[in-house]
Order: sequence, then structure tokens, then C-alpha cells
Amino acid sequence: MKPLFPIALALLAANLSAQEAPPSPKKPIGLLTKTPLPAAPQAGATPVINTNSLLKVNVTYQTYNMQIPWQKESAGGRRGLGVVLAGNRVLVTGQMVADSTYIELELPEGNQKIPAKVQAVDYEANLALLVPDSPTKEKEFFAGLKPVEVDPTARIGDPLAVWQTGRVGDLIVTPLRISKVMIQGYVVENAAFLVYEAIGIIRSESNSFTLPVVKGGKLAALLLRYDSKNQVATLLPAPIIQHFLKDVEDGKYDGFPSLGIEFQMTQDEQFREYLGLKPGAPGVYVSKVIQGGSAAQAGMKPGDIMMAINGSKVDARGDYQDPQFGAVSASHLVRGKGFVGDKVEIQVLRDGKEVTLTGKLTRKQPDDYLVRPYLFDKGPKYILSGGVLFQELTSAYLGSFGREQRGALLRLQRIAANPESFEKEGRKKVVFIGAILPTPSTQGYDRLSGQVVLEVNGKKITELADVAAALKEPKDGLHILKLKEFPYLLHLDALRVERDNMQLLNGAFRVSALSRLE
Repeated sequence: MKPLFPIALALLAANLSAQEAPPSPKKPIGLLTKTPLPAAPQAGATPVINTNSLLKVNVTYQTYNMQIPWQKESAGGRRGLGVVLAGNRVLVTGQMVADSTYIELELPEGNQKIPAKVQAVDYEANLALLVPDSPTKEKEFFAGLKPVEVDPTARIGDPLAVWQTGRVGDLIVTPLRISKVMIQGYVVENAAFLVYEAIGIIRSESNSFTLPVVKGGKLAALLLRYDSKNQVATLLPAPIIQHFLKDVEDGKYDGFPSLGIEFQMTQDEQFREYLGLKPGAPGVYVSKVIQGGSAAQAGMKPGDIMMAINGSKVDARGDYQDPQFGAVSASHLVRGKGFVGDKVEIQVLRDGKEVTLTGKLTRKQPDDYLVRPYLFDKGPKYILSGGVLFQELTSAYLGSFGREQRGALLRLQRIAANPESFEKEGRKKVVFIGAILPTPSTQGYDRLSGQVVLEVNGKKITELADVAAALKEPKDGLHILKLKEFPYLLHLDALRVERDNMQLLNGAFRVSALSRLE
């Protein structure tokens, strides 16, 4: 079995972080205009967003190396626009502040800056709320700024506008029109939310990472991504922003609840007949119920036909009729309209009988997953012992290899896609050998990276903390590792492991610490 990566070479390689910025097609005549600073609105007029409602946000960030977990990648920078809200708060996307080491707010004219910090962030919903981190300068900095309102009323066909600031604070307006409303992922895999799809031509004026989108002078969305070839913008809509802000109000952010199921559509007539669904009856076939989700908490089972959520019928495609957007995935009834702790009623057809399931909306926390779905603002957990690198499997680790799928890595990807068997065994995490460093202890074991660890010194391994505890109790002077696949057992001399650990801390691998468990 080949190692997952040549770690000796990787340790010598430079890690370069490219600055991220939206694509910048050529300026289309007549569609992108620079306008002077708007005049203050008259009494009774609709409030208008202007450059006094926008701030430049500058972020320095540094991510952790998923494959060499005691190291960080090279530092990088992001620039974006933040929207000023009441209470001297600034709204940006979660991507903007991920793995940040320093955040700075800057007036559009560029004549004043102030440090900031994250008050709340949700990487699944891709939203973050910033507050100033300089009490002595806060009042002066925000004196000329005007907070804006959030408008969740946009519909298909409504005109919107992307707003940017130029280098000297001038306002740049790009028109868009909503063409579609759907459920789609933002940044985190398998976390889908409401999005607007809009048509228009957008140019990035100043390499902005985050751009606000307005309707009638109020915040209607944030730009998520832009397809310059097809001139299609994907927008993070105001209903999700409003939900996020309301959740933050009590000082305890709970996040968006999730239904936690996989289902099959029931449009095929033969499939409907097999399930016993009458012609025209609503419902989708539930093929999987995820532990820790709202559906599991309410008692849903695989094989149920989900017919309605909180009184809204679910059709054969899995959609319900939303009064504002039309046909939208039923997941929005839970994720977009409910809050953690709210009561939920789910009507299902089970064994030919209609059953009403009741429960409370829940959110499965990232650490509750067998394979953590994302990892920001913290380093990956690891233990390095005698040259054997123990790690917990995460989606971030798998993603660090790009699209590469081979050998041990492919097997780890299959575990991440189908974790049920490991969960049934009582495992909290998948602990595996991330790499084998060349030391006297590991001679002959150099090709065993990627192996799942089942036991260490006779103790079952359910998470990385179990490895730390087991390594304190060698058996007859040996550390014995039981693996899921051939050669099944590894034997390491305990005294030699201790000597190798001292060499690793002072050697060419630049190991700063032998473990990170938090």
C-alpha cells in the first residue's frame, strides 16, 4: 500500500495561499455605472443604502495544514464589503472570516481603520457578524455610518442591484433580476439552504470577496458566487440572513436546524403502486434517517412516506408550495422557517396507516458527526508517537487531496460517505494513521498510512482521546496497534518510541507539538 503523501517532501514544500476574488469580466457598456454619493432621503422616503452604510473589511487568515497538522499554511488576505447594521455590527459572509488571525474595518474613503472581531459565525449558512474591537475609537468610527434594514420580501422577477465602492468611496451599481428560487448548498457539503438565482453582468471593482445586494434601498442578499460565462449570480437571500440575526439576538447562537433524512421522489407510477400510494397522494419515500437530526428525534424511520411538515403538504418531488416563492424543497420548512427547539409535526404513511410524529427541531453539531463535515478556526486533532501519526477523519482532510481518489484515500472516502457501520459499533470518530514518519520505531511500516485503527494496547479506539489514554499503558514494553486491514497488528517498542519522540521535537520535521486533542 502506498503512503497517502510523501511527508518528507511535503514538509519542505512552500505552501502558497492565493488571494480569492470573484472573476472580473470586462465592463459592459451601460450596465455598470458609477454614481455620486446619494443625497440623504427626505422625511417619509424609503431609506437608501449608500456608501455610508458599507464598510471595507480586510482579513488576514492562516489555515492549518490538514496533512501535516502541526503546521500552518502561509498567511493570506481577503477583502470584501460589509453591511452596517444597528448596534455598530457589520454583516459579511462566513467565508470572509474563516481561519482569520486579524480583522479590520475600513471606511469606504480609506481614511480610517479599526480592528474588529467575530460576534457570531455560521459556516453552514455562510454568515458572520462582526463588531468593533476598539472601545476608544468605536464611537468616532461609526459616527457617520448609517445602519440598514434587511428586506426578506424579494420574489421571482424582482429587480435587485449589487453595490460596490470604488477606490475613493464612490458607489458602483450593477443591476440584477431574480430568475429562480431554489435550495442549494453554500459552502459546507450537504448543508443546503434557500438561494436566489439572478441574471446580470457583474464586474468586481476592487477584488471584493463579499458584495451586498439591495432591493429598494434595503439589504436583500449577499453575493455567493458568480458564473461570468452564463451571467448567473447565486445569492444568499435575506430570509436566511434574517433568521441568522434573530438567532443571535439572545446572545446564544444555536444555528439552523436540520431535518436529517435522505428521500426518493415518488413520481414513478410503478414505485407508487409498490409503496401503496394512491393516485395524486403527496409524499416522498424516506430511504435514510440520520442520527441526531430532527426527523430521528421525532421518531421517523426508513421506509416511511413523508407526506407533510407542520401542515404543509410535501409533493412527490419533495417540494411544498411556499406563498412567496412557489415550489420549494420541504427542507426549507425546517431549516429556513424554524428555530432549534421549535415544535415540529411530521405526517407520514407507515405500513399503510397515516401517523403524526411530533418532536423538536434540532441541529446536529459538527463534532457530533462521525466524520466532521468542516473545520475552520481550529487545527485538526492529532497524536504523533514514535513516527506514527494518528488523526481523526474529517471532510477537510479528504478535501485537502483535491479530486485524488486512490488506494487508502479512496477507502477513507467510502467510510465518510457511509458511516453507519462505524456508528453502530459505538465509534465517535474514525481514527486512522495519517502518515508514517521515518524513525527507528517505524522501520518496515512506511507504507501503512491510511489504515483505520481499531485498538491500541487492547483498548477499543472510538476517538483520538482513547489513543492518548492507551499509549500511557504499554503491554510488556510494547505498544500494540490493531488495524482494520493487513497486516492487522503493529508492534512498537515503548522505550524507543519515547526516544524517537524527543528526536521528532528537535529534528528536521519541524514538529512543534506531539499532539493536539482540542
